[in-house]
Amino acid sequence: MNSQQHKRITLKDISEQCGYSVNTVSRALRDDPRLPEATISRIKQVADELGYMKNIIASSMRSGHTNLIAVIVDDIQNPHYSDIISQISIKLRKYGYHTLILASYIEKNYADYSLSLALSYNVSGIVFFPRNYNKNAINLINQNKIPLVLIDREIPECQTDFVRCDDYQGGYLAGKHLLELGHRRFLYLPGPKYNLSQTRRYAGIMDALSEANVPVSNVRQIDYHTVFGSPVPSTSSYKSYEELFFPVDYTAVIGFNDLQSYSAMEILKERGYRIPEDISLISFDHLRKTHTYLPPLTSIADNTDKSIADTAVSILLDKIKNSDSKFTGAVLPVTIYDGHTTGPVNKAFETSF
Repeated sequence: MNSQQHKRITLKDISEQCGYSVNTVSRALRDDPRLPEATISRIKQVADELGYMKNIIASSMRSGHTNLIAVIVDDIQNPHYSDIISQISIKLRKYGYHTLILASYIEKNYADYSLSLALSYNVSGIVFFPRNYNKNAINLINQNKIPLVLIDREIPECQTDFVRCDDYQGGYLAGKHLLELGHRRFLYLPGPKYNLSQTRRYAGIMDALSEANVPVSNVRQIDYHTVFGSPVPSTSSYKSYEELFFPVDYTAVIGFNDLQSYSAMEILKERGYRIPEDISLISFDHLRKTHTYLPPLTSIADNTDKSIADTAVSILLDKIKNSDSKFTGAVLPVTIYDGHTTGPVNKAFETSF
């Protein structure tokens, strides 16, 4: 087999084919306005015919940048994250940037490896969805002066840009909304304990209930780590999750996110409970905004003209242009999107337990 068949096409190959110097070829492929249009067109035609592919790494060594943005996410299967990533990618392309997506699938230490890998590719910036407090990795990024924006989280111990929703406000709104409907007994489906969004949402919920003199004992919780302790829950763990909903001694369910809440909706309906006639259900993320095929669900999410993706891209591009600019922490206000899964407490149902 001829080894030349697998040889990467270079600028020199194009130069030899079309008769222009390597320097002229390089300028033409960069659309140098000082070159005649006919020259640029001819060189690009030859490059296409030969199957030339730009070597981004080699190019970055000459120019100092790649126009490549690394997106690092632990759970890309989560529709909330994949929606944000899709929006970020579309918006970055408008500014000439492309995304390199590195998904860890909740594998231990892979996020740190992904950050190191992104550095090795000389990316122009990093968008990071942190699962744990990756302080060391983030400090490494900052030391290398790579623009970095955290999404949906912040790490107080680290100075870095971030964008997140106001989770405390969201939790407080959820609690107040259900209280106004007359609910006093709740089931809460929490997120991971290490997740600051979980901590803030729960604090907001409990502060709202405390103001109404609802005792802590009126809030039952399903332990997240007991059910979802492994990265990929098995069928048996899902069954144990289902069993934890019973017996029903609550009139409202508050889910940490829509994924958990849709599971709760299915579990309760399969047992004959009506939503919201028997049990109200409220959640976070509002996935139905972009996934209209999902069942209606009352959910809490940001309500600003600039979404999380818009804000993240704006901060990142500003950081790329002005590396010495101050760190930005954007906390977006939230609102309740009514999916008609909450309603007035059913007194007859409440007195049945």
